[in-house]
Amino acid sequence: MPITPAQRQAADQKQWTAAQDTAPQVRLVAGPGTGKTGTIEKRVANLLNHGVAPETVFVISFTRATCAELRLRIVKFCSTQPCAALAEKVRVSTMHSLALSILRRANLLNSYPGNPMLLDEWEQRIVYDQELAFVLGCSPSRAGEIRLAHDAQWQTLNPQSIAQAKITPAEIQGFISFHASRTNLYSCVLPGEVIFKCVDALRQGSLQVTSLPTISHLIVDEYQDLNSCDQEFIRLLCQGQTVLFIAGDDDQSIYSFRHANPDGIVTFDSTYPNSKTHVLTDCFRCTPAILSAADRLIQRNPARIAKTMVPLYANASPPVQGRVHVWQLPSPQQEAQFIALSCRELINAGMANREDEILVLICNRKLQLDLITKALRDNKVPFEPPKALSFVDEHEAIRAVYSVLRILRDQKSGEEDYPAYRDLLGLLSGVGQKTAKDIGDACITNNQNFREMFYLAAPPAWLASRGATAVNRVIQVCSAISGWAMDDSVSAHAKDIEAILAAQVFSSGAKATTHVGVWTTLAGGLPGDMTLDELCLFLGAGNESEQEAILKAVAERVAGSSPTPTPTPTPKKVRILTMHGAKGLSGSVVFIPAAEQGIIPNFKALKATGLLIEQRRLFYVSATRTKACCIITHNGTRTGFQAQAVANKPVLRLGRSQFLNEMSVPTVKRSGPLTASEAQSIVAEINNL
Repeated sequence: MPITPAQRQAADQKQWTAAQDTAPQVRLVAGPGTGKTGTIEKRVANLLNHGVAPETVFVISFTRATCAELRLRIVKFCSTQPCAALAEKVRVSTMHSLALSILRRANLLNSYPGNPMLLDEWEQRIVYDQELAFVLGCSPSRAGEIRLAHDAQWQTLNPQSIAQAKITPAEIQGFISFHASRTNLYSCVLPGEVIFKCVDALRQGSLQVTSLPTISHLIVDEYQDLNSCDQEFIRLLCQGQTVLFIAGDDDQSIYSFRHANPDGIVTFDSTYPNSKTHVLTDCFRCTPAILSAADRLIQRNPARIAKTMVPLYANASPPVQGRVHVWQLPSPQQEAQFIALSCRELINAGMANREDEILVLICNRKLQLDLITKALRDNKVPFEPPKALSFVDEHEAIRAVYSVLRILRDQKSGEEDYPAYRDLLGLLSGVGQKTAKDIGDACITNNQNFREMFYLAAPPAWLASRGATAVNRVIQVCSAISGWAMDDSVSAHAKDIEAILAAQVFSSGAKATTHVGVWTTLAGGLPGDMTLDELCLFLGAGNESEQEAILKAVAERVAGSSPTPTPTPTPKKVRILTMHGAKGLSGSVVFIPAAEQGIIPNFKALKATGLLIEQRRLFYVSATRTKACCIITHNGTRTGFQAQAVANKPVLRLGRSQFLNEMSVPTVKRSGPLTASEAQSIVAEINNL
């Protein structure tokens, strides 16, 4: 490793200085590759080593998957510290889980039959929106607009947010009525609802301090991704003696569609006048050429926290400069072909068995994914498509498996998951969402608890024959899995799951065999020793980086539990990732195609300054995934489907993205992919990382 021990020691000391700060509020601003998570690990270890009770230390992350990864990292780091025996007792949870526990302690969840579950994006779109559309007599897309407008009110704490979608009074009243009854029936909430309930209860005084858990230290990861309601929730929790430590980077806030508000981290020192700020700028990931180009880009954004990133490779031994290339290519087809051939040259030049160090980041799946995967396949380059886009959100079979695993978790943990039963019900072949809704309506009419219905000896007599048949199929599934355990291996139950899919879920229809085949293919590519619990986390992960972290944790667990580890080599593949999904990951070589004005930034962003600022951050995040070589491409002309999809025109000529101008990297017109000598030169630099 060329980064010297002295460089590592200096960077490590900066992390410890932030971790040991005793101010009542601490803001850690950590640029890409500077050790944010490592500092959180050190913060927890320092607290425990100084006698803080571990059950009073709360760490917040965004999803179950990221919480699981962070918990493992904290325990692993503390294993070499005096506090090793205490680390398991630290509370690592999502913000929604913490808010739910607070509401539960205060008896403010009595309007639900069980602890409400947060609806994921698929459930909001496929279940909630379709049922709301049936009630309001509108299209599911309009129902989605109505839902999003109400959710925006909660997440932004701004009552005017609902006006943005021009929601009528009749739609508002219809939503309120539907939401109250349906969330009770399915014991569920929308994303912004739980945090808003907590904030509202704390403000109104219906939630007393005595109902709050004892939190001596609250650590919040990825603070730039919190919305206004989340930030207020944190502020209200820390009004007493709670010490607050937040970590993040405003330059990496890329989730405005979730109402993420980076102003929270930018103005943190104004909100908390007694706070201290630490800025980590020593970058272990990016070489100087990458970091300087990315820095020129992000400096165009206004009102950001000033920081000057330092590429440690600049003064490493030996130093590694890295490189950024911008290529202009004649067409999207040629672009995909050049990327595939360049990948092949890199593999031939020394990246064989290291193919996963090559990333292709796409900003528009509809435009790019099919072309790029076809070119890679045609040129026999092994690759993995974006995982998070092809599992539970796109394949009904995998959503069904995810639902079955959640029902199993419900059975074994006592954490009642009403939506999982509703999901599975609507996925049954020959049933559909309308029949599933009718079953829910019948439960309301007949005072039947929705979840308990699937544990009756037989479907209720008041159900119509079609509904009774559907309910009985879910009853059979619940019975079939009752003897399983969440720590059973996937390999032990892969065939059982296949049988459930074939016999109960997709028992008829033209696609039945295809659905079962989708699961068989996925199961064949999973680690055999992965547990059902780990598979459930994997399928529920929000993006590719979370999924990769889970697979890594599985590998470490399996290796650690084997007395004589004999790891089976896993074939390495070029990774195609979405720009959003790549956050948290890195690659030695990164390709960023379609860097054209109108695509990234897209035309919508060009009409709204706020969106343009965020897309600049997205491009910055994408570029800074790179260690050694970033190859950015753009096209001269798009025709046919490509032109129609972007601008509804038969022929489209787009200039290079303004982000490339802001990075001050010139374009080179290429007549071919990387040559063998170019690939060898890149690999030589990679070998010095």
